[in-house]
Amino acid sequence: MFDLANVFKPGTPRKLRLRTNLEVYWDLLEWAVPVTDAKPKITPLNPEVADLHYRGYSVITQANASSPEVPDYNRLSSSKQIWRDLIGYYTRFGDVRELLLRADDRYVIMNAGDEMSFRFAAPAPPPDGWVRDYVIAGDGWIKDGDYNSTFSKTVLPLPYHAKNLYDTAAGRLEDEWVYRQHPDDWQNYHTRYVTADIFQNAMRFTQQR
Repeated sequence: MFDLANVFKPGTPRKLRLRTNLEVYWDLLEWAVPVTDAKPKITPLNPEVADLHYRGYSVITQANASSPEVPDYNRLSSSKQIWRDLIGYYTRFGDVRELLLRADDRYVIMNAGDEMSFRFAAPAPPPDGWVRDYVIAGDGWIKDGDYNSTFSKTVLPLPYHAKNLYDTAAGRLEDEWVYRQHPDDWQNYHTRYVTADIFQNAMRFTQQR
């Protein structure tokens, strides 16, 4: 949601442009004028349970070649690795709630096929005349193993909020800014070391056959 109050100058065209370098499909755009001066009440909810585990890959469907890919959560296409994994340390499976309590530079490092499940305590009903809605706020980074992606073979270098450019090649884990700020996370959470061996060996075996 974008607040357009005081955006347009008097006497100028009331036009907006949405621009991105991502492949984004817009299904619907709407605008509305507030009907009252009532202010919404925002109540942040931290998860009571946040569990990281392996799930696999959902079946992907498309209506046509120009339509977005739609995953079907109720159908698995594979429970084995189907992508070339990025080499490095990932978050171990289990409770990861501590890493998700605030938007900072502590985070869960997930691999392809991983899943996080959340449970929240039910809040009290809203006051009479109020309507409740829910918004999931995400704060994080996405990186894949596409050869066109920067540093696509490794988990490193690690992102953080003050880092605006992702242009410094990875070195030692111990020299990473995020590691230096939170070294204990690599003792308690980021202990799952993943290589690309399984995917590469599967490709080699397929070629030999």
